[in-house]
Amino acid sequence: MQDEILPLVLAGMHFLSFKEKIFLHNKLDTGSRLALLSIDEISLLIGRQIKSRSWNGTESLHLAEQSIRLMEAYGIKSHYYSDADYPAMAREIFDPPFMLFSRGDIKALENPCVSIVGTRNPSVQGARAAFDFAKDAVEDGCTVVSGMAFGIDAAAHKGAVAKDGKSVAVLPCGADAVYPAGNRRLAVALLEKGGCLLTEYLPGTPPAKFRFPQRNRIIAALSPVTLVVEAPPKSGALITADFALEQGRDVFLHQAAFNVPEQKQGTTGYRRDGAPVVSNYREYLQLRNVAPGEVYCKIDKQLKL
Repeated sequence: MQDEILPLVLAGMHFLSFKEKIFLHNKLDTGSRLALLSIDEISLLIGRQIKSRSWNGTESLHLAEQSIRLMEAYGIKSHYYSDADYPAMAREIFDPPFMLFSRGDIKALENPCVSIVGTRNPSVQGARAAFDFAKDAVEDGCTVVSGMAFGIDAAAHKGAVAKDGKSVAVLPCGADAVYPAGNRRLAVALLEKGGCLLTEYLPGTPPAKFRFPQRNRIIAALSPVTLVVEAPPKSGALITADFALEQGRDVFLHQAAFNVPEQKQGTTGYRRDGAPVVSNYREYLQLRNVAPGEVYCKIDKQLKL
C-alpha cells in the first residue's frame, strides 16, 4: 500500500513530466524509497536522462512531511489526478497537474467556469469591464477563474465576490500563502463566498518566476473560454490565452482591449485569427452559441471592428 508521502514528494519534482510521475507513483511504494534514489537511478527508471541538479531526496522527503503539517494547519486539501474531486477539465489537458491543492471549496469548479485575465496595469475602463463581466457571470451561475494578480485579475475576483459569487484563484505558490500579499483581504472574501485558492505547488512553496507560466496553463485549463481584458504584448495574460488555444479552449477578447493602443497591439493577432470580441457578459453568452463561420459577421456588425 502506497503511503501519503509518496505523491507529495512526486508533486514537488517539477523536473518530471506528468506521465513520469504517474509511472514512479505506480512503481514505488513509499516516499522514503523514492528519497533514497539518486538522480541517475531515477533517470534509469523513467528511461530519460534528467539534467536537473535540484534533486535532494532527504530534503524532498522533509518538504513533503512539512506540507502535511501545513495542510492540517491551513485546512488545505490535496487532490490526486484520479480522485473524484479533481477538476475534470484540468484532467483533459496534455500536461495536467499531478496533484492539486485547494484551500476553500473546490466544488466551485463544478459550476460552468470562465477564466478572466489581463494586465496588472489596466485602464480604469478595463478594470471596470473585468469587474462588471465577472459580476454578471456569477449572477448567471458561473464561477470566475483568475490568478489573483493586481489589475484585471483582482478586478475579476472582486466583481465575483461583490455579488456573493464563487471565484477560484490559481496561485504560483503554495495555498498556505496569498500572492501578491496585498490581495490577502480579497482572498479572504473569496473564501467566505465559497470559492477557493488552487495550486499545483506544495504548501510552503514560494512564488518564483518560472511558476507563473505553469500557473497560467491551469487558469486556461479550468474553463472552456479564457476572456482577455487589456493585455500588452508578451504579457502573462497572452501566455494564458496561448495555453487556452493549445488546450483546445476558446479565447474571447473584451472590447476594452481595443480602447488603449498598447493593449490593442497585444490582442490584435487574436482578433485577426477570429477570436470573438465582446463588450459584456450578455454578448459573451450570445457568441458562445454562434457557429464559428458566423462569428466574424456578427461581431463586425455589433462592434464595428
